[in-house]
Amino acid sequence: MKSPLSIIIWSGHFIRLFTFYLWEVLKSNLNIAYEILTPTHHMKPAIISVDVSKLTERQLLVAANMISMTPGTLSLNVTDDQHYLQIHSMYVENPKATAKELQEKYFTKVCHVF
Repeated sequence: MKSPLSIIIWSGHFIRLFTFYLWEVLKSNLNIAYEILTPTHHMKPAIISVDVSKLTERQLLVAANMISMTPGTLSLNVTDDQHYLQIHSMYVENPKATAKELQEKYFTKVCHVF
């Protein structure tokens, strides 16, 4: 049985992940709507590989689904050795910076909850 303190800490991490994800979905929806409604295109689509070797299968599943459900991004493939997740993103200025940002934003928060 988990202690009340660990449940409170987990709940805090879950709330942080949930609010972060809602904010990301809102921002992505607004970006996509802006892209559709304006004549200019700011898209720079790319496929990036993100290191997921430190994630468990459950964490990888949750993170990949969250990425796919965020407008403008799609989880494409996990390599056979399960070290990299390939992601298509509509807005990539720098592939390495985008991969690092995804690791810091999504994967760190998912690891705290799952």
